[in-house]
Amino acid sequence: MNTCARYSALFVRIGHKTMRNISLPLYAFAALVSIASGVHAAPINKCVINGSVTYQQEPCPSTQARKDPTLEELNAAERKRRAEAASSRAPLPREASTVPTAVSGSFRCDGRKYCSQMTSCAESKYFLAHCPGVKMDGDNDGIPCEEQWCRP
Repeated sequence: MNTCARYSALFVRIGHKTMRNISLPLYAFAALVSIASGVHAAPINKCVINGSVTYQQEPCPSTQARKDPTLEELNAAERKRRAEAASSRAPLPREASTVPTAVSGSFRCDGRKYCSQMTSCAESKYFLAHCPGVKMDGDNDGIPCEEQWCRP
């Protein structure tokens, strides 16, 4: 038997003995980890109490019952937010948003929805006015594809 084979056989015997000796603690550790991973930490709540910030697992104390907003209240708040955002923007001169009927007859909704798929301002206006699901008016001002086709 050559030297390499002797060391190889010795290493294999030591490896098997070592594995047998550490297998029980290894299995115990694996079981402990699997049990511990099943326990999830409670979410942390950030509470402001008397002006000081605290972090706790329990819900923040409240002096009055919490009332969830109704759908109507949420919609009203969203309309108000949009109206304020629209009024804060500087008014832009608008082009006529109607597409001539002669031109609109040459377009049809075919699934395109991005400005990069359009070939003209008239086409993008037609798609914005007539086709569902288009994504051509990012600022919701009624003018589609302002950077590519319909520059003010």
